Amino acid sequence: MAESVNLHQDYSRLNEALITLFDGSGVKRTATVPYIDQQEMSDHIAAVDAALKQSGGLTANVVSTAHHSKGKGWGSSEGHTVGHPSQKLRDTIIPAQDEKAKDAIDAAQKLLNDVKKLLGDKEPAVLTAQGLLDLVKPTSGQGMNLLDFGALLQHLVNKPILVVARAHSGTKEGGHAPHLRAPGKAAPIEGAETPQEAQGGAPGAEQAPTAQAAAPEAQTPPVASAAAPQAQG
Repeated sequence: MAESVNLHQDYSRLNEALITLFDGSGVKRTATVPYIDQQEMSDHIAAVDAALKQSGGLTANVVSTAHHSKGKGWGSSEGHTVGHPSQKLRDTIIPAQDEKAKDAIDAAQKLLNDVKKLLGDKEPAVLTAQGLLDLVKPTSGQGMNLLDFGALLQHLVNKPILVVARAHSGTKEGGHAPHLRAPGKAAPIEGAETPQEAQGGAPGAEQAPTAQAAAPEAQTPPVASAAAPQAQG
């Protein structure tokens, strides 16, 4: 049996690392909206939108959402969605040997490593993503601004997650995420837990991240979105 991996947890960890980097670099949050037990996803999105309106809205902020890695994990109420001002992130440069930037790179590598366990090292999407990550590893992002750095890490994991989701959709009648399925029937992947279905997530509850993603589930927030809170029930 293939080793079980949890890409939803990996992706949440990446976002948590980016939040820590942004906070630790002196960029003050424009909003912090905690997950609430039993709260509907739509209500959380509305709360995030309302909080960000006081600071220019989604177009002026980068939204990141993650469960606390030391808490109960995905599916619990232990997490939050936070906003950081886009311009301030653009103006803030990563210094040499920034440990928080290294942690974010490590989180992205962990996600890619788990994707490799499912797709193999020769999958084109994995090779492309690993190549991008290898470019930034030697400098740990030194000289990059936080906005570009966050966008890069989010972008490079996007395609591998989509490939896993499409293949994994064939492991269940009707598919776990049919809206992400490529034409034709995909071969099942043993041991896969994607962001679409990890730990009992509702089908399609969270699409793969994009460089322009907004709040949970709707997945149209800027740069670092993810690990959207599951409606608690």
